[in-house]
Amino acid sequence: MNDNVLYRKWRPLTFNEVVGQEHVTTTLINSIDLNQTSHAYLFTGPRGVGKTTMARILAKAMNCTITPNCCLQPNGDRNFCDSCISINNGNMIDLIEIDAASNRSIDDIRDIKEKSLFAPNIGNCKVYIIDEAHGLTGPAQQAFLKLLEEPPKNVIIILATTEINSIPQTIISRCQRFDFNRIGIDQMSSHLKLISDAEEIKISQDACSVISLNSSGSLRDAENILQQISSLKSKDVSEEDVYEFLGLSRIDTGVQLTINILKNETDKVLRTIQKESESGTDPLHLKNQILKCLRTIIYIKHDLGDLLEEADSTISSLASISKKINTERINKISKILINSQVQPNEFPPLSLEVALIECCEFIENENLQSFGIENENLEKDKIKAQNDAQESPAAKPINNSTPVINNDAQESPAAKPINNSTPVINNDAQESPAAKPINNSTPVINNGNGNKPQPNKNIINNEWKSVCNSLRRVKGNKYFIGGLLNSVSPEIKEGRINLTFKSNTMKQNFLSEIANNETKQKVIDSIKNNYNESLELVVDEVVDSSIEEENPLVKTPIVQHAISMGAKIKKK
Repeated sequence: MNDNVLYRKWRPLTFNEVVGQEHVTTTLINSIDLNQTSHAYLFTGPRGVGKTTMARILAKAMNCTITPNCCLQPNGDRNFCDSCISINNGNMIDLIEIDAASNRSIDDIRDIKEKSLFAPNIGNCKVYIIDEAHGLTGPAQQAFLKLLEEPPKNVIIILATTEINSIPQTIISRCQRFDFNRIGIDQMSSHLKLISDAEEIKISQDACSVISLNSSGSLRDAENILQQISSLKSKDVSEEDVYEFLGLSRIDTGVQLTINILKNETDKVLRTIQKESESGTDPLHLKNQILKCLRTIIYIKHDLGDLLEEADSTISSLASISKKINTERINKISKILINSQVQPNEFPPLSLEVALIECCEFIENENLQSFGIENENLEKDKIKAQNDAQESPAAKPINNSTPVINNDAQESPAAKPINNSTPVINNDAQESPAAKPINNSTPVINNGNGNKPQPNKNIINNEWKSVCNSLRRVKGNKYFIGGLLNSVSPEIKEGRINLTFKSNTMKQNFLSEIANNETKQKVIDSIKNNYNESLELVVDEVVDSSIEEENPLVKTPIVQHAISMGAKIKKK
C-alpha cells in the first residue's frame, strides 16, 4: 500500500469523480461549457464532503489549456495537460491556498489585495482558495468586500467554510453560493468497497455500511476509519470486527435499550449498560444510538420510514413498539436524554445510567398499562377523589322536596345558608315565552353542626371548555358569547343543561344576547356538537355570588363589564 493516507490518495481529480455532490458538479460543468463562470464562489457544508477538493478541480478547469477540458473527462480517465498536472502536484504558482484560521488579520487581506494586482504567471487566471473562511476577523471581512465585488481581471476567489452563519451577508451576496450535502450511506459504502478492493483490503460490504453509518456523512472520516481497518488485512474484516475495532456497540444494542426503556425494564437497561461499558463502548455513543432509535420511531409513526437510512431489521424491530407509544412521550424522553450531560468514555457511566433511570421512571409515572393514556386524566381523578373525601355529609345539598330544619338549636346568623329563600313555582299559570327558567333545587339548611354549608358548585368539564372556545369569536349585539360563558358552571340533568352565572350582570347580558334567535341557535348548536346530544338551554335564576361577596369592588360597573368580556378574578 502507498504511504499516503487513503483520503489524500483517493482525492477526486475531476468533476465526475466527486461523490454525492451531483447538484454542484452539474452546475459547475455547465458554467464551464458555456463559459459563464463567476469571479467569486462560496462553498459551504459539513466537514469531509469535498469543498476544498471541488475548489481545486474548479481551479484546474479554469486554467486548463486543452479542449475538451481535462476536468470534464469520464470517471476513471485521468489524462491531464501540463497545467492540470502542476495543480495536481501542488506546484502551480497561480493557485494560492490560504488557511483563514491562521491568516485572518486585516494585514493578510491587504497582502492578498496587493498581490492580486499582478497578472497570472503561467495559467489563464489566478485563483485564491480561502479555506475556513469563517476564521477571518470582522475588520478583515470588511476589507475583503471590495476585492470580492470588483476583483482584478483574471482573478477568481473561492471561499470554503463549515460555518456559513459566521459569514456576513455582505460577503455571501457577492459570491455564487453552493451548499454541499452529507454523503449518503449507500454511495459512501459503495465507494469504500471500491477503495478496499483496489487497496486489497479484505472487508465485507456490511462492514463498509457500518463504517458509513458511523461517519456522520463525511467521506474523509469514513476513509480514515477504513485506513485503521487496513491493519487487519491479514483476515477478512466482518461487521463484528468493525464494531469491536472501533469500540462501537451494534445498532441492535441501541434498539434493545430503546425497547427496554419504553417497557420500563430498568433492570435490563442497567445490565446492558454495564455490559457495554465493560467491553469499552463509549456511553455517549449509546446515548446517541437511543436518540437515533427514538427518531426512527417518530418517522415510522408518521409513515416516513422510506426516508430513513436504517437497516430493514432495525425498522421492523421498532415498528411494533411505535404503535404503543405516542409522539409526545417520545419527545419528552428525548429531551431527558438530550439534556443529560453524558461525558465521552465516562466510566462508570453514571450520567447515562441516571438519565435512563429517569426515562424509565417517567414511563412508570405516566401509566404502564397503556402507553397512550395522558397524565392529565390521572391528575383529574386524584383531584376528584380528594374533593369527594373532603366533602362532609352535612355540607352536601339535599335534593328532596322537604327542607331539613334544625331541631336542636336555634339558627345562628353565621349559620344561615347563602340562599335561604324558597323559590315559588306557579303551577296554575302557563309559562310565558319571555319567562326565565327557574331553578327548582332545594336550598341547603344547616343541621346544627355550626359549620357554614358549602355552595353547590359544578366542575366545568372539558366539553364546556370546548363550548366556550368555539364561541369565543361569536359576537352578539355587544358582547362575545364565549366570554360571557367562560365563568358559567354548567349542570346536565334530565335532558337539560342548567347554566349558573357568577353575577347578575353577566346573566342579564347573556339573556339579552340570546334574545336574538340566530345567536341562541349558535349556542345550542355548539353545545350539541361538544356534548353529542340535544340539550335544552336553561339559565338558572340563582346567581353564584361567592366571588362578589369576597370583594365589594367586584360589583362595580367597570369590573362587571370586564367580567362580561371574559375576564377572570384571580384569588389571592
